[in-house]
Amino acid sequence: MLVVAFTLLGCRPGAEEEAKAAARLKAEAVRQEELCRDRADCGERPPAELKVDYKEHALRKWNNHWFLVPRDYNAAQGMGFLWPLERARLKGPSGYDPNVWAIELHIRSHDIPPEPRGYLRIQLAEREGRVSNRVTLRPGLDRLQYRYVDDETGKPSLSPSDVFTEYVATDRRDPEGQPPVLRCKTNPADPTEAGGGGGFMWRDGIYVGVLIRAGNICEDWPAIYDEVIRVLQMTEKV
Repeated sequence: MLVVAFTLLGCRPGAEEEAKAAARLKAEAVRQEELCRDRADCGERPPAELKVDYKEHALRKWNNHWFLVPRDYNAAQGMGFLWPLERARLKGPSGYDPNVWAIELHIRSHDIPPEPRGYLRIQLAEREGRVSNRVTLRPGLDRLQYRYVDDETGKPSLSPSDVFTEYVATDRRDPEGQPPVLRCKTNPADPTEAGGGGGFMWRDGIYVGVLIRAGNICEDWPAIYDEVIRVLQMTEKV
């Protein structure tokens, strides 16, 4: 586009401008290829012989692999479920319960957090002395705080906004072999301001991001993680 614009103006871009335009077009093409791996409308097509009962399943594509997803757990971002399970099952006719919270599973093969991630990030912070207030809330669940490293100074940030609270399910292991971690905050006065997130590599180069947009349910993390794994196991690769 830049080359065309310069041509219409009666002049040609210099070598530097042409190189930048080419690099930008290449980056855009790479990005589209990344996104296409998880989109049903481009790239790999589902097997021609596949028959899907769309009342029971949705057909999703992640990293050029096709999966049947139970309709009850299908969601725009990937999959999802409500928590706590017992209250979710007992919701009244209105379908609304102020004490039931959505757990979103953002499933993708792009925009994967770089290493170190998850518990490896906490181990690095421990070695660098950036972890504090680690306590065992109960067997199988730890809570701790750690500071980010300031990009400019290379030292632990002094900003309060760079101190994060993490919950670790110490007696579980995610598919990467690490204790599952959830960055999470509580707000007793307003649970809609609580919530958290985490994630892990699942299979076939696919990352699962766990997002809790609201709810004081941080201490439920081990049980929530178990349900995340159960829901993922209900998918069927085709």
